[in-house]
Amino acid sequence: MSQKEIPAYFRPILWSYNFEKLDPQKNERDIVLNTINYGNLIHWFWISQKYGKKEVWQTVKQSRPSELRSGARRLAEILFG
Repeated sequence: MSQKEIPAYFRPILWSYNFEKLDPQKNERDIVLNTINYGNLIHWFWISQKYGKKEVWQTVKQSRPSELRSGARRLAEILFG
């Protein structure tokens, strides 16, 4: 898979990663957690479509408390839980 599958509008929320080398499958966890923390509705819709609500929720549940902002975690629970 290529980075072309990750829309360019993700670049600002994945700023700490080499965007050209990100793989939607291998880097799923990083993409999901950064989206939950820093993304907006368009980002959240994409991860929901790409990975499915159940998979996104599993990633959120398996994350450490320090990996997600508390408000973002609560919103993810509402939308994906």
